[in-house]
Amino acid sequence: MTRTRHILMTLLATVSFAAATAAESAQPPRRGPYPDASQRSVRDTRFAFSTYGGFRVLNVTSDLFVANEFDFGITDDDFRTGSFGFEFDFAVLPRVDISIGIDNGDAETYGSYLDLVYEDGGEIEHSAQLAVTDLSLGVRLRLLGSAARVRPYLIGGVTGAYYRYTEVGDFVDFETADIYYDVFEETSFLPGFFAGAGADVAVVRFRDRGSLDLFGEFRYVRSQGEHTEGFDGFGDLQLNRSGGLFGLRIRW
Repeated sequence: MTRTRHILMTLLATVSFAAATAAESAQPPRRGPYPDASQRSVRDTRFAFSTYGGFRVLNVTSDLFVANEFDFGITDDDFRTGSFGFEFDFAVLPRVDISIGIDNGDAETYGSYLDLVYEDGGEIEHSAQLAVTDLSLGVRLRLLGSAARVRPYLIGGVTGAYYRYTEVGDFVDFETADIYYDVFEETSFLPGFFAGAGADVAVVRFRDRGSLDLFGEFRYVRSQGEHTEGFDGFGDLQLNRSGGLFGLRIRW
């Protein structure tokens, strides 16, 4: 009986010790960090501000620009230009941002009558300047979360283009054959839409949240309206442009 009691007491003590040891090992150290404390997740950013530069190629459908090519040799390619802009984003869902932007670019070229010259053989020349400022409201869909180093996205929305076209120089009055100096200008607001795709590349990670990114984007914009003021006789105007944007984006 004594031996049996000794064995039972030994087994009870062993079980009690094992249970206490297991309970203690299931808890984190009292003075140490939790196991995942050093693995802090990257929080989604809420705001972003971007500044960029780029280039854009024009494709204009207009009787005026057809006449420019026929009479003066001026084509859409002559209005290729650089552009610069700014955007502000704010998140409405974890990977969906509303984007508000402004983009500006202008180009100037020179043309002369292809079939007419001065009596001394000099060219009858004038300049043509086209300036377009886009105001955009869009939705940016980020395909990966903030933790990814490279984050592709899609963007699209509506735009309003402030369009200004100016011709300055010498012109021919075909009724009197007189050559005169003049300035012709029109301004218009052309509604439209845009779509694009790009990617952010994080170059600096902020400690708590956010990053400084480099980004590149291809964007297509289409606007449509009518000629106004001095060129209102040329009817409808469709202004399409496409090109690349490259810049910096800060997220916080």
